Amino acid sequence: MSQASAATLEFVRQRRRAHRLPQQRSDRFTGLYTVGLYTAIGAWLGFQALRQSPTRGGSSTWLTGGGLARVATVALLLGLLAALRYATWQGPVVFSAPEVQFLLGAPLPRAELVRIRLARGLLFGAGVGAALGLVAFVLLEAELGVAAWPLLAAALLGPMALGVLAAALGWLVESSPATARAVLRASPVVLAVAAVAWLGGATAATVDPWSGPWGWAVGPLVAAAGGHEPGWPVQAVLLAVIVLAAVLAAWLRAGRITMEELERRAGTRAGLGASLLMGDPRGVALMRHEVVRGLFGVRRLRLRHPGHRWLAVPWRDALSLLRAPGRVGWALVLCGGSALTVAVAPGRRLLAAGAVVVAYLGAAQLIEPLRGEADQPDASRQLPWRWGDLLLLHTVTPILTLTAMGLAGTVTLALLGLLPGPALGMALAACLPAAVALVWSAAIAGQRGRLGLDRIMTASVMGELGGSMYLVRWFATGPMVALIALLIPILILQGAIGHPSSSTQAATNAASLLVTALAVQGAWLRSRQPPD
Repeated sequence: MSQASAATLEFVRQRRRAHRLPQQRSDRFTGLYTVGLYTAIGAWLGFQALRQSPTRGGSSTWLTGGGLARVATVALLLGLLAALRYATWQGPVVFSAPEVQFLLGAPLPRAELVRIRLARGLLFGAGVGAALGLVAFVLLEAELGVAAWPLLAAALLGPMALGVLAAALGWLVESSPATARAVLRASPVVLAVAAVAWLGGATAATVDPWSGPWGWAVGPLVAAAGGHEPGWPVQAVLLAVIVLAAVLAAWLRAGRITMEELERRAGTRAGLGASLLMGDPRGVALMRHEVVRGLFGVRRLRLRHPGHRWLAVPWRDALSLLRAPGRVGWALVLCGGSALTVAVAPGRRLLAAGAVVVAYLGAAQLIEPLRGEADQPDASRQLPWRWGDLLLLHTVTPILTLTAMGLAGTVTLALLGLLPGPALGMALAACLPAAVALVWSAAIAGQRGRLGLDRIMTASVMGELGGSMYLVRWFATGPMVALIALLIPILILQGAIGHPSSSTQAATNAASLLVTALAVQGAWLRSRQPPD
């Protein structure tokens, strides 16, 4: 960089500092102070609660026996995946629209301007990793009571290094559309690998710390917590080497991004801020969908037109899913992972509840056409159906798709030996009603439309506690309905495990409850009116 360019950049920095109001600095300090205070209070309360827990012995044995290696590896792998997916539409280096138009358009070295933001992104990644490591340290120290300083060093340095790696790789993804497409295509595979890493048992506990940077960051933590990981020095060296290589590669590629890409991300950033200010998470999801569609383009697929008017809506929904196969892929991964979890640990009630929620999220991926209908309810007045009937028609294609996934997954689990003969028939028979319960639960939440400013204002006038509960209820409605419809029948079937004489009665009771829940859901959906 020339001396003239360096002087110009320094002048720009000084002018920005001069125009920064004292109130902005005060607000920033107040926000950081509030976050730090509440974090310290929460960490202390959690530490004391775990220290006084009467079940520390069993948890300590499980953690040091391989549970910590599996949990930490999967958590860091999913965190890295989330950071890379975020980089496909935002990333560690994002300029505002005026900065793109005036600052980057000026005769200044673009690489130096990008490196300033990249350095901030690397520091932010290290800070996020340190925060996660601090939480892990508090939980592990309260549970295990091992030497504090080695555990603190391992808990901080490993996640910090992985956070820096995530930021560096995030810039490489951000600066290359081809790499962004590769990340999006590989995401379901990474989730499948994470499921194997979690469900692999003792073998996974040995292999996971060597599976990649996400595992190399875990090895020193396992050793400091009292687990058996003799190769942790090698893992620490490997992690340091790959972090340095990624940072160097990102630093050298600082100038290899087009103005068009920076301008597109700046526009997305402006829309993201507006959606968050208005309390509109669906707006955020739609913006991300537009970015993905821009990366892959629109798939020109055709389906034969139906011969009956009642099939027009399911036909349109099927065409929508064919043109967005990622939704079907995510539904398959989420629902398949849930079924696999229940099959591997059929007696764990907490895992069953989590599996229902994850399967609900998979079903929610398939009802995007219904949400689009709720976004513009006036368009439905041109159709010859009542709003409730239109909702039910929009659920036909998702139900059939999810049922086909369930049948294929059930047969796969049977071939793997995870479903015995009697359970196989019951699981095959339950695919359709379970799919209906999940899709209708997602439809109950999706037909309400967006969380608009009017509901935000309603929450604000209800007070701090009442408003928070109102918003939590808004977001938790769908998962809670799915839990009510499916978890009770699942618990009844789990109670009959090991008692063959009562399995028939348990299946009958579970089927009766599920049919009753489906009747209530269907009647409720059919009685709905278009949102305002």
